[in-house]
Amino acid sequence: MSQNKLMTGIVVGAAVGALVSLLDSNTREDVMNKSKKASENAKYYANNKDELKSAFKEQAERAQNLYSRISEDAAYVGGKVEQVKKLVPEVKEVARDARGAVMETKDAVVESKEDVVSAVKEDNPSPSSSLTEDSSTNDSSSSNTNSQNQNRN
Repeated sequence: MSQNKLMTGIVVGAAVGALVSLLDSNTREDVMNKSKKASENAKYYANNKDELKSAFKEQAERAQNLYSRISEDAAYVGGKVEQVKKLVPEVKEVARDARGAVMETKDAVVESKEDVVSAVKEDNPSPSSSLTEDSSTNDSSSSNTNSQNQNRN
């Protein structure tokens, strides 16, 4: 019973919608032109059944070709998806290996930097210590030079 009411409601709704849409003059003209064209086509194919059969065959072939192309494309895409699925673990492993190598290189660079910094500090003492050592050394060497000069005279 409820299906009957549903179908009745759908039919009544469609009829009311069609009537309301026909209130517009452009819509009425368009409906009339398309109805005349459909009527002419129906009469033509009623008299030329062979052409109707060939048109249906042509459409069926087009649909079959389209289905074949879609099937081939889907198979191709499916194959590519499988290839990607197989590559993902390999790519992850390569990325992990590369990350490990980069981290080792980073650690080596940090160690080298620390070695270079400490070597530079050992070779070049601080400016304050070099001034005091140089001045005392210079003072003693200059006094030695002065005493040697006096002895010669």
